[in-house]
Amino acid sequence: MMNLSLFPQFSGFLMAAHVLIVDSISANRILLKVKLASAFAHVEQAASAGEALDLLHAETPDLLVLGGDLVDMPAIELCGLIKENPAFSHLPILLVHTDGTRADRIEALRAGADDAFEMSVSTDALLARIRSIMRVRNSYEELRLRERAGRIPGLAEAVKGFDSPAQVLIAALNAPEGDQWTTHLKQMVPYGLRHQKVAEIMRDMSQFTAPDAIVISLQVARPEEALRLLAEVRARAATRQAAVLVVLDEANDTARINALDLGANDVIVEGFDAEEAALRLDSMIARKRMTDRLRKRVEDGLTAAVTDPLTGLFNRRYAIPHLSKMAQRANSQRGDFAVMLADLDHFKGVNDQYGHAAGDIVLSEIARRMRRCLSQADLIARMGGEEFLVVVQTSDAHSAAQVAQRLCDAVGSEPVYIRGRDIQIPVTISIGVAMGSDMLEAKGIAANSHCATSQDGLASALLDRADKALYGAKAEGRNTVTLSVTAA
Repeated sequence: MMNLSLFPQFSGFLMAAHVLIVDSISANRILLKVKLASAFAHVEQAASAGEALDLLHAETPDLLVLGGDLVDMPAIELCGLIKENPAFSHLPILLVHTDGTRADRIEALRAGADDAFEMSVSTDALLARIRSIMRVRNSYEELRLRERAGRIPGLAEAVKGFDSPAQVLIAALNAPEGDQWTTHLKQMVPYGLRHQKVAEIMRDMSQFTAPDAIVISLQVARPEEALRLLAEVRARAATRQAAVLVVLDEANDTARINALDLGANDVIVEGFDAEEAALRLDSMIARKRMTDRLRKRVEDGLTAAVTDPLTGLFNRRYAIPHLSKMAQRANSQRGDFAVMLADLDHFKGVNDQYGHAAGDIVLSEIARRMRRCLSQADLIARMGGEEFLVVVQTSDAHSAAQVAQRLCDAVGSEPVYIRGRDIQIPVTISIGVAMGSDMLEAKGIAANSHCATSQDGLASALLDRADKALYGAKAEGRNTVTLSVTAA
């Protein structure tokens, strides 16, 4: 059996969790508690559906384990009732039956349970399945917390782009098996299905679009190839979020535990069953798509938090810390960089004469022109109003001045055309430049210094020096570049 010490990410994974066991037979509750007590910090018990519902409303557990029929309600009915409640719809539920037949599993899955087991299931196999369930749940809850913490008005709408049919890849041992599984599944699911041999998928993974789910055939007598594929799926960024269902050709606790602890979302343990596979895939894909939507909202929120909505450039909130990091990197690598503050000339006159809507078009177009002059490694940000920050890696002041002049030329190359009003607005820009190496020498910061305070102070001093150079450019008549002069 797999040694879990080889997987430190799973050590203590369940210890902080809270589980509620519900069963009207006290001996069953005791048996389940014995199986789970060593892995959970808090195990509660309820002898009826009514008692369980009271406990759920008082404090929602991390996992609900339902055993057998209850005195006041069948366990299947309670499972369905809980899943229909939006407050508990994401609560993982396991059903544990006395015999745990295929019919029990199908009924439990249809009722919304995450899985169903026979009461005699080994503790290790049960805990491995719970770990896989809790990994998915904890990832979702973490995303929900991040989304709530960073929620910005206007970002709570449903994210589009997840309505196309899910794509499922069947990783079969051979072509006949792939054909058979695909044919049977097609009758039960609305997904796009394709199959390929496990060995070929390993070879071609970098060339195909990641599917929503992967079904992997695992031969218990020779599990290595399937487990290697599973590990590769979880290791690659492109496929890491795919839901994975492993199908064992025979019941085997060691193979089941290994698959789950390597990252499988679910396992079928007694050979391929199209109906059971369809139910498990439905649940896995629905959960993945909810997580995908939430992840997209979090990413959109993070982007909005550091992006200027008018120009699409980074904003000041992002630019200042990033400047500090660039200063530290250039310092440690003994390179040089230039900090430029650029300001549109006479922009107030543009707003006064043409209106703020026209002014916004001008700002957006100027941002586009400047961005086209820079490389992906350079930083450009809107600092506020008509002022922009540009940070470029460069070898010396002469090269920095050339970049700044190129920016000036690009901005003033032609008027900004306001299409709706058929007017052209001439624009120019003034730029002040400060060199990072000058400030390192002036402040006496060692090349190997990683002190955050030193780097933050350097960034602030560079901005101040670039700002003074910008005032010099304005004083010299605008539409020009001025370099900061190092104090003697």
